[in-house]
Amino acid sequence: MGPIAISALLLVAGAFFCWTIWQRFGLLAALKRENRFDHVAQRLGALLEFGLGQRRMIDDPLPGLMHVFIFLAFLVVALRTVTMFGLGYSKAFHFPLLGPGEALFGPYYLARDVVAVLALLGCAYFTFNRLVLKPDRVTRSWEAYFILAMIAGLMLTDLTFEASEMIRASPAQGPTLLDPWRPAASAVASLLAATGLSAAAVAGICLFCYWAHVTQILLFGNFLPYGKHFHIITGLPNVYFKRLTPSGQLRKLDLEAEDFGTAKAPDLSWKQLFDTYSCTECGRCETNCPTYVTGKPLTHKQLNQTIKHHLLDLTPSLLKLAGANGDRAQLIEALPHLVKNNEHDGAIAEDTIWACTTCGWCETACPVLIENVPRIIDMRRYAVMAESAFPPEAARVFKGMETHGNPWGLEGSTRADWAAGLDVPLASAGEDYDYLFWVGCAGSFDDRQKKVSRALVQIFRAAGLKFAILGSQETCSGDPARRLGNEYLYQTLAQANVEILNKHVGSGATKKRRVIAQCPHCFNTLKNEYPQFGGHFELVDHTQLLAELLHDQKITPKLSVEEQVTYHDSCYLGRHNGVYEAPRETLAKIPKLKLLEMPRNRREGFCCGAGGGRMWLEERIGQRVNQNRVNEAATTGATIVATACPFCTTMIRDGVNETGRSESLTVMDVAELVARSLEGKPA
Repeated sequence: MGPIAISALLLVAGAFFCWTIWQRFGLLAALKRENRFDHVAQRLGALLEFGLGQRRMIDDPLPGLMHVFIFLAFLVVALRTVTMFGLGYSKAFHFPLLGPGEALFGPYYLARDVVAVLALLGCAYFTFNRLVLKPDRVTRSWEAYFILAMIAGLMLTDLTFEASEMIRASPAQGPTLLDPWRPAASAVASLLAATGLSAAAVAGICLFCYWAHVTQILLFGNFLPYGKHFHIITGLPNVYFKRLTPSGQLRKLDLEAEDFGTAKAPDLSWKQLFDTYSCTECGRCETNCPTYVTGKPLTHKQLNQTIKHHLLDLTPSLLKLAGANGDRAQLIEALPHLVKNNEHDGAIAEDTIWACTTCGWCETACPVLIENVPRIIDMRRYAVMAESAFPPEAARVFKGMETHGNPWGLEGSTRADWAAGLDVPLASAGEDYDYLFWVGCAGSFDDRQKKVSRALVQIFRAAGLKFAILGSQETCSGDPARRLGNEYLYQTLAQANVEILNKHVGSGATKKRRVIAQCPHCFNTLKNEYPQFGGHFELVDHTQLLAELLHDQKITPKLSVEEQVTYHDSCYLGRHNGVYEAPRETLAKIPKLKLLEMPRNRREGFCCGAGGGRMWLEERIGQRVNQNRVNEAATTGATIVATACPFCTTMIRDGVNETGRSESLTVMDVAELVARSLEGKPA
């Protein structure tokens, strides 16, 4: 086929590709280091499951399956493409066992033909999807059509090249050529043969398809780093380097080393650069994102692109920074900020980083495991701790937590007043107990949530549990502070709480009591984040405990609750901690209660709007998130929305009132429904 020509083509294309990759990956040296090279076996398992196994792609069945077809085609046809380059040097080139008459020739070529046809089907589907169906989450761009045309072209030129080779090898067979190992190529060969083309014309088609194929693959490879399809190169490594810590755990800042979060490009880690390169712009992060659905200035897909283009625009400066030694500080000082505010310009609007509810949908939906929430929190951290730039409502929250140990700023000494008349034992009294009831700020100070706390005490007593509370020794878990960016305040609260819990519960090998949390935010913080401060406790959410007590028949609901109930999944209980079934199993045990599911439930459940500290901030842009969720709950025909989180209870209740449904829709915690069935009062 021309060794000189193929060598020249490879040399030019290879040199350009290497230059581009050096530009793209040279930025890594300028960014923050991060250890993602541990736990090799676990990472390989994730690569097999989410990368090669494409597990998240098929969550959206039809487009996911079509993407799998194209992905398989790349894997299988890759050998064929390398073979094509080899043919440029020798007409007899082939991989061992894959040559004509060899052991794997037939099975491989059958697989090649099948996946090539499936890839063409996938290309046709995605073209139809973009031109006709036009789903909202899909970005409109010429690049998508160009890539689809390239993929289809690679499949067609390969099949046609093979078909023309078959004709040239068997000219006497006439218009019908059939090789059962090469059905698709045989079909193309039969079509070509039926046209009565001369041997010279067939040779010309063969030569054209060869050069078209090798040229396309080189053009395709060089185009990838310049668009969203860079994920073809970076996606699998990004999956391999996935976060292995719980999704509900944020990284601990080293405040003594003056790590105050993310201000400029060099504050991003190399993994976060991989995240932006790997974004496929598929829009799965948007489908159940509370900010995108309700018209807020945050879409994680767009944020990925904004950060990526910001980094690429800074390529000369970052490459210079990567090679610098003593003058790094001066070079960093000259770089622009990431977030724009009143003090400086930036690539990201300030409202964008404060819109996120940290619900985790974007991360659980992303097929290449991009980590969106941590980088947003790190931007908030810098804004709060280095610039004192945060929404004005947050100042009151920080002050209340700092001076009184709760976001409301109520007197901490009244923390146990909710239990008046219940004779609830204090852990400090020295009596024996098996469970420490972590009441939380809402359960202690919010009038509505106090009823849930009292309902839980009633259930604990009915089950014969030996429990105690910390009373005034308990303080806020720190979740709102950490997710609003005040890491210093969070660490102060966390360290104090860990010391108290270690004293009354024990930690690690010495732990002897379980901790019951009625707030998923407290549950997540104590379970997933306090280990960063030496606190290793056995946490149980109140809905998990209720399910256990019902299963073990330590409590038995007797009174019928003849209501239609729909359960609202808490993001921090469900997506971040995988507790979906315990609340449902609990509700199912209540006599005559009919459980109805909202369209968005379990993993796809829709946020109430309170997470990420948004409970304490005003919602001024777009539709209110809680109203969107209440509208969905109302479509089920339920008369009660069951919750398992004090923030959700507040937000859903407010949404019910705001949408004028207070007469037809009631909001109750799962524990209240169980207690109602236990105490013998009519529902």
